[in-house]
Amino acid sequence: MPRDLFVKAQRQFCLVKHVTTNPMIRFFLTAAAVATLGTTQAQCDCPPLSQRTDITITDNGEGSGTNTWTCDNNYILDGYVFVNGGQALTIEAGTIVKGAAGSGVDAAAMIVSTGGQIFAEGTEDCPIIFTFEGDALDGSTSYNTRGQWGGLIVLGDATTNFGGPAQVEGIPTDNNQATYGGSNDEDNSGVLTYVSIRHGGTQLGAANEINGLTLAGVGSGTTIHHVEVVSNLDDGIEFFGGAVTVDQALVAFCGDDSFDWDQGFHGGGSQWLAVQDQPTGEGDRGGELDGDDSDDSNVSADEMPFATPTIEGWTVVGVGGQQGLLFRNGSGGHVSNGMLCNTSEGIEIEDKTDEVEDAYQRFLAGDLTLTNIVVTGGVAALDYDGDAADGADVLNAYATANGVVSGSVDGLDDMFAFDPSGTFALDPLNVEVGQGSGHAWTAGWTFCAQRGLFTTVTSVEDVDRTLDVSLYPNPSSGTSVLDLPAQGVYNVQIFSNLGSLLAERTAQSGRVRMPQMVAGTYFVVISNNEGAATRKWMVQ
Repeated sequence: MPRDLFVKAQRQFCLVKHVTTNPMIRFFLTAAAVATLGTTQAQCDCPPLSQRTDITITDNGEGSGTNTWTCDNNYILDGYVFVNGGQALTIEAGTIVKGAAGSGVDAAAMIVSTGGQIFAEGTEDCPIIFTFEGDALDGSTSYNTRGQWGGLIVLGDATTNFGGPAQVEGIPTDNNQATYGGSNDEDNSGVLTYVSIRHGGTQLGAANEINGLTLAGVGSGTTIHHVEVVSNLDDGIEFFGGAVTVDQALVAFCGDDSFDWDQGFHGGGSQWLAVQDQPTGEGDRGGELDGDDSDDSNVSADEMPFATPTIEGWTVVGVGGQQGLLFRNGSGGHVSNGMLCNTSEGIEIEDKTDEVEDAYQRFLAGDLTLTNIVVTGGVAALDYDGDAADGADVLNAYATANGVVSGSVDGLDDMFAFDPSGTFALDPLNVEVGQGSGHAWTAGWTFCAQRGLFTTVTSVEDVDRTLDVSLYPNPSSGTSVLDLPAQGVYNVQIFSNLGSLLAERTAQSGRVRMPQMVAGTYFVVISNNEGAATRKWMVQ
């Protein structure tokens, strides 16, 4: 696909509303959540939430057993609940699974042991939701409510780079049901489709939390697509080795990394979307990508196979303070057709002198490739972190040759990916033909869609309707000029950085003088029946 077409098709990926402080949209978000959930129940042919029976599930060493959980019940996990080896748990579309309150030894989590299987097959109209017991699912639970229960852990028999088996992160070491890793890369742990995992990551101890979705030694025979992890205290989705493929994965508002892989993960996926937290200190990297599982160990050839997953279509949306993607500790990988929006750094490749097989060595060996990736926000697209005299030059030349570029996208800036109109445009692109499918894969079933974060862009033609306007000088000392296209009548709105509408006027085409404003940050939205544009305006 032509490079310019790819950029145009991606450019509206990175408009995200500031969900924490915009008073104009809070009621809308709550109402949207209620309306969507009500619609979902009708489409599911499941009873309303208020008419479901609560059933408490306690493991007692017996696991879940081989049975089916149905959507006429709410299932409450009391502590760790295992799907033991040889068991198969089926969860019906529309079912709600809740973790009871508790931390440490009292934490609630669902663990699919090696040899066990889970068949959680939701649908777009009827998703399966994992959340905490106190979540009323009526829109009242905030997006930044984290650590209320454990999470979902799936363990398999696929290969890792330490040989396995090993104890999975987040489960006490005295539990022998929580080991993973073996020799069968085609291992099948079941099916997860249209599954939303919310508000997890409770602490088991100091600096020890459970990931939203942990995939440890999971094999390629496992089917996972359309999964969401939202508001987890630790990482969103973490891979420990294994060969599983995960498609259509959304991670939003997590307290640590959105995606994390290590221990020789060699699966892959497509259409990964990370929405990092607002600028309140939470949220780390869009992707923390390790070859092994330690950031302070010496990475050597003895730890092969190195992580080399293949990811097609990876979008990271930040708010200026988080790293985009970090390759380190011997990690390779193959990432194509991506966009990193408003991150503090783009893509960084480490080359540590005490790690003879660090990520830069994987790059030189051809085990780390990057193709067609745009980084916005005025930061470098590709960074070298090491001591080789020519390291930066080598990466810069590679970036130029392979379309890894620092670019500008209409409506974006170096701080916020914020659209005051209150939409996050998300088009599920077919990157081969350069146009959208006309249907957003996040629509309906996700927490984010239910809260009104996403709208659909149906084609490249829609993206091309973005208005060509300029605002200068910017920053200014008080006044600026807005240049509008040659024909038409336009609506011009000025918003505060908190989303409050401060001024609005109708303007003809040509040059328009902006009003005097006090020092601060503003967002200017220009629209007519031909399209719209958003500009950040800095007044000094």
